[in-house]
Amino acid sequence: MSDARPTRFAAPVWLGVLLIATGAAGLLGAFALSVDKIELLSNPQAALGCDLNPFLSCSGAMESEQGSAFGFPNPFLGLMAFPAPIIMGALALGRVALPRWVWTVFSIGVLGGLVFVLWLAQQSIFFLGFVCPWCFLVWMAMYAMAFPLWTWGFGSGALPAGAGFRRFAAPLQSWGWVLSLALAVIVVVTIMVALPGIPRYIFSGF
Repeated sequence: MSDARPTRFAAPVWLGVLLIATGAAGLLGAFALSVDKIELLSNPQAALGCDLNPFLSCSGAMESEQGSAFGFPNPFLGLMAFPAPIIMGALALGRVALPRWVWTVFSIGVLGGLVFVLWLAQQSIFFLGFVCPWCFLVWMAMYAMAFPLWTWGFGSGALPAGAGFRRFAAPLQSWGWVLSLALAVIVVVTIMVALPGIPRYIFSGF
């Protein structure tokens, strides 16, 4: 008896829009940081526009050991990675059905990106003691992208999972944003508590 389950999956339009928007936001952050990194290399004394105060600093993040986690500036990794969700989103808007392995590989990449930005957030908040504004945009883009992708993928069968888990995930396909929002709130609250200078700076009207 043949397996009637589909092997190719077209993402819904809302997910395509989300992937394009979050991919573009992440690419914007990575591009801005790359430009600033090149500026610092050519002029180490340059004053960057995103160096707002001791608690909000891009140059501090880029000059730290964590800013080159793989031996080269982290923003260059973003320039290579963020076109992927934009392409996947465009294919979703075109209603292109992709094999399960494509969605699986893409989702694994998103998982790696999420783990990486969570590590960077932890290092930034608890070890460096400041937050890079452009980095924060990249973090939020990854949070917003990840959970809606996974809830749709598991619920629709685009990602491999057992039948019981698929039945559980199916009604939650369009509710991944709740998990993304919860993670974003947790990170923001952690920043506010661990780095009280940031809310004081914000509420003082700069």
